[in-house]
Formats: sequence, C-alpha cells, structure tokens
Amino acid sequence: MLYLLFKKIWEEEQVPMDWKEGHIIKIPKKGDLSKCENYRGITLLSVPGKVFNRVLLNRMKDAVDAQLRDQQAGFRKDRSCTDQIATLWIIVEQSIEWNSSLCILH
Repeated sequence: MLYLLFKKIWEEEQVPMDWKEGHIIKIPKKGDLSKCENYRGITLLSVPGKVFNRVLLNRMKDAVDAQLRDQQAGFRKDRSCTDQIATLWIIVEQSIEWNSSLCILH
C-alpha cells in the first residue's frame, strides 16, 4: 500500500502538504511555568511523511555522499563534531609549527 502511494508521489513530484508541515508543541520543564525558558518545543510530524523521508534518504544518501568531500561531516553517518574539532586542531598545530598565518571562518 505504501509502495503504491510513494510511487505515485515520486512520479507526480507532488508531496502532500501535510507531510511538509509540523506542529510545534511546548513541553514544560522544571521551574516557574510562567517563564518561557522553562519550556522546550518539539515538532510533531506526520508518520507517513517521516516514512517517506526515510525511504528517500536511504535511496539518495550514497549518491549524495559520493559528491561530498571527506572533510564535510555535518549530518553524515559515522561523522561527528569530534572529527571536525580534531581536524581543526591538527590544522592549528601545523600552522603554529610552520609559523604560518591561519584564517578560520565559521
């Protein structure tokens, strides 16, 4: 059933609007509930939309990964901030060792 629906969406290139929308609800934390900072927001998404997105991601990730440089770690499997920090640290150390200037943009 889902296969036929996803196939139709793929062929027509039209994703249902409610699959693209989320509903934000606030969840109370500890503390004074009259203060905004004592709430956190979560977004509720449609289940069929989440399943469709996962199927699409699984089909596209290899092709997308092949186009990205190894240094690009954001939102990629088996990559983390720690990898990026370690790489940056090595670059900084080399710059100091070679007595060269270094510009870092974030």
